[in-house]
Amino acid sequence: MVSVAAISITTVIFGIGALILASRARRKLSPGSLRKYIDNFSVCLAFIVIFSLWQTVRGITNIDVSLSGFTGYPELIFIVFAYIGFVIASYRVSKISEEFGFKAEGREIQRLVKKKR
Repeated sequence: MVSVAAISITTVIFGIGALILASRARRKLSPGSLRKYIDNFSVCLAFIVIFSLWQTVRGITNIDVSLSGFTGYPELIFIVFAYIGFVIASYRVSKISEEFGFKAEGREIQRLVKKKR
């Protein structure tokens, strides 16, 4: 049976790999809405990686690291910031869809295609 520690370490490695890939993608993008989205996405991902790292270290060492006796606070803070980041990233995606969306044009193209058949 695979241990929880191995799964946790693998999760952290994949998270760090995703952060590296997002950083490489960001460098290739020119300034604009997609680059801002990658920034937001990376912040969310970083908080999730920190959360996973915190869980991994806590699970492997069995150390009860806490703030005022509550071990859940750091985890909750990481997840709350990740969700806040996801809300901001989702807002950016909605702005990108307005900027690059072709919904009205798509309806017109669809109407012309049907007419041609």
